[in-house]
Amino acid sequence: MSAREFVVRVGERELVARVTASDPPVVIVDGVTHEVTAVAGGRSHVRVQGEVAQRIVTLDDRDLATTAALGGVAFPLDVRTAQAAARDAALAAGRTGGAGGGLVKAPMPGRVVRVLVSAGQSVERGAPLVIVEAMKMENELLAAVAGTVKAVHVGEGVAVDAGQALVELDPS
Repeated sequence: MSAREFVVRVGERELVARVTASDPPVVIVDGVTHEVTAVAGGRSHVRVQGEVAQRIVTLDDRDLATTAALGGVAFPLDVRTAQAAARDAALAAGRTGGAGGGLVKAPMPGRVVRVLVSAGQSVERGAPLVIVEAMKMENELLAAVAGTVKAVHVGEGVAVDAGQALVELDPS
């Protein structure tokens, strides 16, 4: 049975939803299994598996819903595939060189398009260091700290894995 994973943000709460391709489909939200039955008007009847009570959920008609109504109350949603959510988180960390700031890592698998620095070069905080292409997008990775380029671990055209070291900085 194949499944798709999504990250759903409702207000400040973030949930992981896993949708199975079973018949009828089920949605597992934070470990709780829900049975889903589609009804007219873009609505779905949703109930916790094994329980009698059900709720009616109306989703807007987009591919990835932006609003859900439950009991007549609308809730804004931010729905992303799990892959897109992981990519966004990795890019956010990768754009600033990661927590330590001295080591810039690839945010996801891709290919190095351009190396913009060389060993021994001084850089300011926020300076572009490397451009990595991933998922048909070019991602410019920036220095999180000012310093000197200690080492460049990759060259242009090289395939990289997520988390692979690209540039090492010696903070000043």
